[in-house]
Amino acid sequence: MNTKYTLLSRIDLAIIEEIIAHCGSVTDFNCIYDALAKEYSKAEVKNKISKLKKAGWLVRIKRGIYAVTNIDSHNFANISPLVISSILVPDSYVSFEFALNHYGLFDQLPQKVIAVTALKSKKYTFQNLDYQFVKTKPQLVFGFKEVAINGQKAKVAELEKAILDFLYFRNDTYTVDLVLEKLKESKKEFDFEKLINYGLKHSLTVKRCLGFLLDLVGAEATELYQETKTSKGYSKLTKNSNKFNAKWRLYYETRFAQ
Repeated sequence: MNTKYTLLSRIDLAIIEEIIAHCGSVTDFNCIYDALAKEYSKAEVKNKISKLKKAGWLVRIKRGIYAVTNIDSHNFANISPLVISSILVPDSYVSFEFALNHYGLFDQLPQKVIAVTALKSKKYTFQNLDYQFVKTKPQLVFGFKEVAINGQKAKVAELEKAILDFLYFRNDTYTVDLVLEKLKESKKEFDFEKLINYGLKHSLTVKRCLGFLLDLVGAEATELYQETKTSKGYSKLTKNSNKFNAKWRLYYETRFAQ
């Protein structure tokens, strides 16, 4: 959806500039009021916000929180989707492809921001970008860090946790190809000790999958093996896996081991 911007009057231009200077590109009513309190009453500030919203210069992200349109470019290019995600659901962290992109390991900008939370699964759309929040167990909400992007805070998975989130939430060929590619081609970017320690906190299936993949890339996986070697049953790396690996008691697709 294309936003139509009404030309700013001299007064409104000064207001937008004051909001950006005082609050940045993401703000709420309290900060806007604080920025304008010397000139306007609370009721007048509410009216100004309403007017600027209708004109397209303030865009509601969620109740009470607004993105401020850049005066020169008329867009929100300076507001990272990582920041938007953390605003939509503060108790979450961005993972999967968007986390890889943040670390420079995924060249294309993903079409969807996927974040992990212990709260309910939710979906939002903001400025034509989809945001999906997937629910996990509270004990698996770890392995992320808070980063500052253009003065705004965001939560993003550590590289090792992003890999584990792929294995925990997905079991398709695309995911395994992607994880294997990153483990092989970007070995220096990973802390394999951390990856294993985080993996030990996951389910038996994730431990088996991670151990198998680490074997394929020539990385040490003894601790994972010790945790899984006495377990009964079996797991599957992907839905279409039909080749059995006795060490990890894991079915896999032959193509992954070639």
